[in-house]
Amino acid sequence: MNDVLLIGVDGGATEAKAHAAACNDLQRPTSFRLRPEAAARVYPRLPGFTPVAVAEQLAQRNSGDIRLSEQEVTQGRMWIEAAAQAVVEIAQQCGAKRALVGMGMPGLKTPDGRGINTINNGPRMPRYLEMLERMIAAAGVELASPVAALGSDADYCGLGEEYAADGLFRDVQDAYYLGGGTGIADAMKLRGRLVPFDAAKPWIQKSWQMPSALGPTFEKLVSASSLNRVWGDLNGAGGGRAAPYPEVAAVQGDPLAMAWLDTAALVLAELIFERLWTIKNGRADAPHRGEAYAKLNPEHEYRGVLLERVIIGQRVGLIYADAQYRAVVADKLDAYLASCIAAGGDAEMARTYLNSATSALKSGFVRASRLRAAPALGAAVAAVRAPTA
Repeated sequence: MNDVLLIGVDGGATEAKAHAAACNDLQRPTSFRLRPEAAARVYPRLPGFTPVAVAEQLAQRNSGDIRLSEQEVTQGRMWIEAAAQAVVEIAQQCGAKRALVGMGMPGLKTPDGRGINTINNGPRMPRYLEMLERMIAAAGVELASPVAALGSDADYCGLGEEYAADGLFRDVQDAYYLGGGTGIADAMKLRGRLVPFDAAKPWIQKSWQMPSALGPTFEKLVSASSLNRVWGDLNGAGGGRAAPYPEVAAVQGDPLAMAWLDTAALVLAELIFERLWTIKNGRADAPHRGEAYAKLNPEHEYRGVLLERVIIGQRVGLIYADAQYRAVVADKLDAYLASCIAAGGDAEMARTYLNSATSALKSGFVRASRLRAAPALGAAVAAVRAPTA
């Protein structure tokens, strides 16, 4: 396997991003890192393409009768070609003829995990990996083994944090990861093992499913793309203000940007507190979160666990860590989270997470991940760990 190039692909909602990766031992891997070689392709959009309504996609999925239009097939091929081009470019950059590829994609997967049969804002691609592998081979790159499955970008963020040499899951037993990019990626490590949210769905919801106290789901408010979208709306699609991003405008003193980031920090604190509470005590009685939340089982095998760390990753993590935005983002989030914990009435949580003298959040409890391209690195980890690899 010494001649095999390891590649992880983050096939997000708007573009495919491929990264070369390295590990200490392909046969018995314990540590991974990203190499400098990377390539990305923005998905082309077919003029006039309109995704099938998600409710209809789900109905077809449940009936086992997936009906793709010619336009959807063409759009899907364009997405898959973009991902294949990114993989081939990485191989060319590295002068490699053989590659081991792992890949994550949004959407609900086919039973064999190699295709997508439900996806928000995109084409369904039930033969995704079959087509991807054929395109890569046609470009002259041999796959060391077939791509095992299309993984979850959220799960791959967790794998990245667990296996990267500087990953923030590595040195703790219990932690929660919140990755804020186009959407929100949720990952957990509990009692020393990664616990996918899909496996925990009887007792905890993902951020895209769960309404915040303001009404919209957490993902629709505090993913990086949502932070920018709301700021654009407040900004009147320009409105004469120069700063395109709310964090930039806020440090320049724009009152609307400062107010929006203050609100966003409160929403992020609400989300993190919900995770702390649900993991330790089971889901709360929270009527504003809706019927699906109320049906979650408050009993689960990890009750009683107090998290050692909360990790904020991707673009929102970079903003949280940036000293120039500290006063308008990180300080606000930390203060609001401390207030949520203090008001929660759980003395053990307060002792664990708050400074007894000041009631402020303990330093270092919330950490920003500096792991570049966590989903792509996690995809590479998954490729090496796959039984067929």
